[in-house]
Amino acid sequence: MPEPTRSHQPSLDSTQRILFDALTDRGVAGRTILEVGCGDGRLHRRLLDEGAVSAVGIELQERYIVAAKDLARNENLDDRVTYYSDDFMELADALGPADIVILDKVVHCTHDPERLIRLSTATARSLYAVAFPAPRPLLRTSMRLLGPLLPLALPVRVRFSPPEQIRSWIRESGFERVFRQETEMWHVEIYEKAATLDPL
Repeated sequence: MPEPTRSHQPSLDSTQRILFDALTDRGVAGRTILEVGCGDGRLHRRLLDEGAVSAVGIELQERYIVAAKDLARNENLDDRVTYYSDDFMELADALGPADIVILDKVVHCTHDPERLIRLSTATARSLYAVAFPAPRPLLRTSMRLLGPLLPLALPVRVRFSPPEQIRSWIRESGFERVFRQETEMWHVEIYEKAATLDPL
C-alpha cells in the first residue's frame, strides 16, 4: 500500500493545536481514541499519525461525518477509524472504552452537560481532554447576538456551564487535571484518571 499523502491535511485550529501538542507530549502511541463532536476528524487523524492505534469519531452533523470518512480514506486511515453520526449520549452504553477521550468545544452544545461529562469520563481509561468556553465578555456578547441564529446552524441548544462546575464534574468522575491553557475564548484542559497517575 502506498504511503498516505499528508500535504493536503486540514490544519488544526487553536484549541486543536493545543490539545494535539499536550496529548502527544503525554504519549499517544499504542492508545485508542474517542472524539465526541469530532467535526471532520482532523484532530484524531493527526493523533493516529503520531502512533495512536485507532479512533472513533462521533458527530451529530452528517455532513461532517461524510467529510471525515472521505479525508480518512484519502489519508489511508479508513481501516483505523469508525464514525457515527449520532448523539454520543444515546450511543455511550454501546461503545467500548477508549484510552483517550476528547471533547473539543462540545460541552456547551448539549441540553445536559453534566450527563455528557459523566458518560464520557466513564468511557475514558486514561486521559480526558476537553475545551470549553471561558466566561469572557466577548464570548457572552457574541452568543447573545447570535443566539436567535444558532438553532439554524446547530442541531442542538447552546448552554453554558460555569467552568468550576465543569471541572467539578470531571474530578468527581475520578480524574485529576494535568494540563491547563487558556485562549481568549476557551479553557483547554487535560485530565488523567487518578489510578493511572504516577505516584510522587
